[in-house]
Order: sequence, then structure tokens, then C-alpha cells
Amino acid sequence: MAEDQEYGGIKELRDAADRGKKASQELDDMKREMAFLKAGVDTDTKAGKLLFKAYDGELDTDLLRAEAEELGILRGAEPLPPPEPDSTEADVQVAQERRNLATDQITPENQTENPYDAGHRQFQEMIADGRPKEDSAARFINTVLEAAGGADPDPRVVSG
Repeated sequence: MAEDQEYGGIKELRDAADRGKKASQELDDMKREMAFLKAGVDTDTKAGKLLFKAYDGELDTDLLRAEAEELGILRGAEPLPPPEPDSTEADVQVAQERRNLATDQITPENQTENPYDAGHRQFQEMIADGRPKEDSAARFINTVLEAAGGADPDPRVVSG
């Protein structure tokens, strides 16, 4: 019987310890949430929730407010505009030239119908008008060759 009482006492002590740990954790969570609210962090936004989860510094109101200001997630504050790039006009021009070279892009003012598309369209029109297939095919080849020849060949037709 004394053994049952002792076992019951240990069990009750363990249960009490578990309840104490749980209460302590809840208190810590509430303190954390209160600190974020006092600092004015908008924990309803996605960024605010991420900061709430990830922040592992001191729960000082000023530190939390500074972190939230840096991220632009204070309640009532407008989000910070994206930082201006530190590029010069020459940098922008060089970057555009690189993109153009990488994509073989033709500027809009020089853009015309692709010679292959133009030749195919003409081929289809001639077939629809009842012209012989050989003549229509010759017109297609002529359109592509004209685009490839001359002083300024179309880069969409001429390779390498």
C-alpha cells in the first residue's frame, strides 16, 4: 500500500512538472507576443509572421522596432520603397547590349516580319489563289534568300 502511495505521488509530481513546463512555455510565448505588439510589429503580415518566428534576439522594444523598421513591417507605417540601384547610364546601356547579344534581339524600330513567316504566308496565299506548288515554294525560298543577302542580312536567317 505504501508502494501505491509512493507511485501515485511520483506520478502526481511528474504531472505537476509537465503542467509547470507547459505554463512556463505559454508565459514565454505571451511575453514574446506582447513585446512584438509593444514594438508595433505587424504580425498579421507574412513578413511580420516570419520575423516573429525567426527573431532570436532580446525582446527589447527598441531592438524589435528597429528590426521591423528595416523590414518595413511596423503597424501603420508605409512599406519602404525598393532601394535605387547604383548604376550609371553607361551601365544600363551595357546591360541592354548584353541582353540583346544574348538573345539575338532586334530592336523594335528594326523589327519586321520574320522572313520564314513572311515566306510561309506568301506560300499559303499563292496556294490559296490556285498557283502551282512549285511557284509557291520558289517564292518562299526567294523571300528567305533576299533576307539573307545584301549589305544588311537579317540575323534571324544568317547563322554565325
